[in-house]
Formats: sequence, C-alpha cells, structure tokens
Amino acid sequence: MKKNSFKRYLGIMLCLCLIFTSLTSCGWLSNKMKNIKGELIGNHFSIDFYDNFGNNILSMEGQKVGIEANYVVSKSIDGDGTTSLNYEQTSVVTITVDGSQVAQTGNTVVFAETGIKKLEDFNLPSDIITNGEGTINIFDRNINKIKNLLGTSKIIVVCSQLGVPIAIYGGEDVYWEIPNDLPKTTKLNIDGLALYIHRANYILLDSNMIK
Repeated sequence: MKKNSFKRYLGIMLCLCLIFTSLTSCGWLSNKMKNIKGELIGNHFSIDFYDNFGNNILSMEGQKVGIEANYVVSKSIDGDGTTSLNYEQTSVVTITVDGSQVAQTGNTVVFAETGIKKLEDFNLPSDIITNGEGTINIFDRNINKIKNLLGTSKIIVVCSQLGVPIAIYGGEDVYWEIPNDLPKTTKLNIDGLALYIHRANYILLDSNMIK
C-alpha cells in the first residue's frame, strides 16, 4: 500500500472511531443496545405490581425477564364477500420471568433493571416557575427532541392510574420512548439502565426546571 493511501485509510478509520465513540454515549444508542441485550439474554429486573391506589400488591425478580403484547385474530368480510384476517393488540401483556409466565392486565407495573435507585428523599415542588426562558415553541420542541436522543437530566414521577405517587426516579442521561409493540407502556433508559412503566400516570421533567 502506498504511503498516501495508507494515510488516507488511517484518517478514515480514525474518523469512524471518533463517530462511533460519540454515538455510544448518546441515550438513543444506549437504549437500542439495551433492547438487543434484552432480546438475546434478558436483563435482571425487579417487577412491582400496584393497584389503582398505589399499593404494592406483588413483587418479583428475575434474571431473564421478557414482556410482550398479546394479539387476537378477527375476521372481516369486504363488500365483494372476500374474507380477511385482522390482528388486534389486546391490553393483556405476557411477562416471562426465568422461564415462567405471568399474564397481566389492568394493574400498574414497574420493571426496574437492577441498579436503578428511587429518589427516597426527593420532594417535588407543587409550583414550578420557568421565568419565561426558551425561544419560540416550534424551535424549542425540535431542540428537545434532539436532546432526548442524546439523553438529558430528568426527574421521573410515577403514579398509579388514580394519580397516587408510587416512586420518583432521576438520572443525568435519560432517554424515553413509547414502544409500538407494547400496549400502554413507556420505556426509559436511565444512565444506561432500563425502566419500563406499564399502565401508569407519570411526569417526566427536565431537572433544570426544579430549583
């Protein structure tokens, strides 16, 4: 290989390494890597079930935990008499815990990967004053979408479906998304650890909003 070609090749490889290094620190990629890990070997989660009043009615743990949606099949007939099958997602989720099965619907369920800590001594203020910061809404909305991909510092307040507080979490590098294959579930990646919130009320706040 010629000397100039070798330098060009070395420069390209260095650029690729720098790009990969920068991407691995972003919340979106960290979340996607967590998805891959969960599909292949599972993650160690604590699983807490809550009723509408915020009472913890059941807890369990597992080294290999999976959650998936359930579908029902229905038939429909077109105007010309053609029959077709439709697949509809139900509100029932099937949870696999170390090979055993749990079917769940109606309750609030929090799946917290081992290592995620609740903020035990955190007091959420009843009033938040932002002092009119920011620019224009359409610009700020797009900036916030980009910040979410990278991961931002957030406070997460989880409540039962009747609004009773259950837990408060926080992290410096938080990414969140709504999976399209899980009913009524939000997934967060908090400093590299996964948190699933199923059938719950919750508030996600930028940490800088709380003085």
